[in-house]
Amino acid sequence: MIKCLNESNVTRLHYSRQKRPIMKRRKKHYLEIMRIELDDLKEDIELMIKKCQQDHKNWKITERVFLENVTLFKNEILGIDKFSSILDQTDPDEFENLDDMISHIKDVFRKTRRVNEIAEAINVCIERKLTKVAKYVTQ
Repeated sequence: MIKCLNESNVTRLHYSRQKRPIMKRRKKHYLEIMRIELDDLKEDIELMIKKCQQDHKNWKITERVFLENVTLFKNEILGIDKFSSILDQTDPDEFENLDDMISHIKDVFRKTRRVNEIAEAINVCIERKLTKVAKYVTQ
């Protein structure tokens, strides 16, 4: 049986073809912007390490506090590096939509965090970045 194309079918077909490239671009832009946000977050943590070193040198914090802070900050940088690797390995074409891709990224990072004993603190920061960038690319 041959189906006739009428105006309604043509409009639907045109709309669905148009939507795919937009979603593909959104997913690609999402990953690009996330990388920029992660670089910014990493720089902020590196600045906090320098501040801690300065405070320790000027006797504003004890050796113990200094070591605990630097250890946490370096663990957070490890988390960012692991998360960046996940982004690098994520192929946007494998996902139907942006939400599916973000869910996948979150799931993989959750497992990676557990295996690598990465502090929960970085998860909070990354979750905020995930939400922020999602809002940006969908508006």
